[in-house]
Amino acid sequence: MKRFLLYSVSFFLLLSCGNEKQIQENIYTGNYDSAIDMAIQQIIKKKGKKSADTYIILLKESYDKAVARDKEMIQKAQADVNPEKWQTIFDTYLSLDARQNKIKPLLPLRLAKNGKEVHFEMENYDNQIIDAKNHLVAHLYKKAKILLKSGDKRKIREAYDILDEIDRIDPNYKDVRKLMIEAHRKGITYALVSIKNQTDKVIPRKLEDELLNFSSYGASNFWVDYHNKPINGLNYDYKINLVFTGIDVSPDQQREKEIIEEKEIQDGYTYQRDASGRIVKDSLGKPIKIPRMIKVRSRLRMYQQYKAAEVRAKVEVIDAHTGQKLDDFPLQSQFVFDHQYATAEGDRRAIRREYMDFLNKRPVPFPTNEQMIYDAAKDIKMKFKDILNQAEFL
Repeated sequence: MKRFLLYSVSFFLLLSCGNEKQIQENIYTGNYDSAIDMAIQQIIKKKGKKSADTYIILLKESYDKAVARDKEMIQKAQADVNPEKWQTIFDTYLSLDARQNKIKPLLPLRLAKNGKEVHFEMENYDNQIIDAKNHLVAHLYKKAKILLKSGDKRKIREAYDILDEIDRIDPNYKDVRKLMIEAHRKGITYALVSIKNQTDKVIPRKLEDELLNFSSYGASNFWVDYHNKPINGLNYDYKINLVFTGIDVSPDQQREKEIIEEKEIQDGYTYQRDASGRIVKDSLGKPIKIPRMIKVRSRLRMYQQYKAAEVRAKVEVIDAHTGQKLDDFPLQSQFVFDHQYATAEGDRRAIRREYMDFLNKRPVPFPTNEQMIYDAAKDIKMKFKDILNQAEFL
């Protein structure tokens, strides 16, 4: 027991030293905020104990260094003529404010060994944050409007992202939300989607309808508007063809296998008898029973109904203006219909448990070729959806 307590104390001392060392390492490498977070955790855990003193001192050191670094960064940024500086200044003031708000709930912090309070410099950054925000938003707004007028969809989408950032920083700023609608409209790519069949099989109408009803299976892309029928007067940027290149469906197959099952089982019992034919009893006067073993046998017929389908396709992405093929994605999926059932003759007690479920099943109708093709193409549909969702057309 004493040895266990010694090990426990040693473990916690090592753990404590490890935390302290890691905080010091973070301070040394300039990861002040990581050091602050770790120190705060330890101070809360060891509140009021002398062991917290070390972490209070480390918190003070990492906090002061972090504040000094951030203020120096702001000072350098303010001297820059580039208006992009306002992003740095705004973010840094937010960081200063958030950092001191982490520490405020812990104050006042006193060292347990002498009761001396450790002072943390706190400032009200509200005015600086508002000033930096106003400059930043004005700069971003101007930048977004210039990009919006460029006629380049890539730049227009960049303008949308900037406007979205403005709306996050300063909701309802000027006509930002109206400009976002305009940027989205101008930045959209239009794609015409078609299905082509290069096989000798008929593609189920239900499958075609589902593939071209993009909303029904969650195919959506913020910057691409997919159409399954051309709209007069609209200049499409891309044509996307889902081309079925091969469909194979096996014939209906019924396989049969005979299995002979034999097992020795207990079938009641007899009584042990002595040489005179009398029943032998145990020490309690009860007759001694002997299990009666018999061999049972069953003829099991296993039936397997089997049918398989494979669908192969590809997605072609074509520049609608030049007719040039830009990309080609091969797709393939399979579906297997496999139904097994069994019948038995003889004593069912001989049949292994793994076969019993099959005895409760009956033959079922084979699925049609059309149904097999539809089921096999489900993976094609989901992969096609992923391609549409992840496309980055301009």
